[in-house]
Amino acid sequence: MKKSRTLLLVFIYSILLPLLNACSHITLEDGADSVKIYYSIMERTNCEYVGDAIGSDGNLITYLFISNVTLTQGALDDIRNNAMAMGGNAVFILRSQLSYSTTTTFVGTVYNCHK
Repeated sequence: MKKSRTLLLVFIYSILLPLLNACSHITLEDGADSVKIYYSIMERTNCEYVGDAIGSDGNLITYLFISNVTLTQGALDDIRNNAMAMGGNAVFILRSQLSYSTTTTFVGTVYNCHK
């Protein structure tokens, strides 16, 4: 009886917990809400190029349980988080959302714009 319980715990920790963790989506980090997203060519006066960033959310498991809206918001949150980590405060989305069957992805150029 003890052996079967141990096997059950091993199963839960090795299989089920990673699957449940995979169902979570990306959230916005503290401070990243100040990063602005632009979908058309923006006025880049007083802006310094920082680099390129990719924001993505979803995987083989999450797309089954999370709505497209939530995956899209997660991808935008991811690109904001990445921009903030790079020292940027603005992202110009280079092209329309890249839509795959299991993920949502945005590609953008990160700038640090001074007021």
